[in-house]
Amino acid sequence: MDAHLIQIILPILIILPILYFRMRKAVKPQPLKPKRLLIRPALIIVVAITLIAASPPPRDYYIWFALAAVLGAGIGWYWGKLNRLHLHPEDGTVMSTDSQAGVAVLIALVMFRYGIRAGIGAEGGAMHLNVAAITDISIIFSAFLFSARGLEIYLRAQKLLQAPSK
Repeated sequence: MDAHLIQIILPILIILPILYFRMRKAVKPQPLKPKRLLIRPALIIVVAITLIAASPPPRDYYIWFALAAVLGAGIGWYWGKLNRLHLHPEDGTVMSTDSQAGVAVLIALVMFRYGIRAGIGAEGGAMHLNVAAITDISIIFSAFLFSARGLEIYLRAQKLLQAPSK
């Protein structure tokens, strides 16, 4: 079997079962810990800044970083809104249920990233692309995506917890 074909098929065989189990788990209500929603994004941003600061990119790419941050935050906020939140009737904890559309956003992002990665690997040199800059842009996008998603869910969970009981 061709080595290039194995590089394409192997990640698909790993990613598809993970996405399948993630999708099954996502549609079941899960207890939500609102305080953790802020810790994870903070860690993601710190790691992203550390990775990029280790080898700073040229200033020419800063506009792309800003665009990736805005796009990531926008998609993350939308993805966060797709989560359904409610209070558990017995103990009052916040319960979260991911929607099918939210899982579809995750699948679309994984497939887009996989497609871009395969395209850059195959044609990156011919198109004179800076793979390090594209990786940094992907890191910025992901950091803002998950941070905005966590923040949006956190804000709604706080409103839900502070709302007067009926």
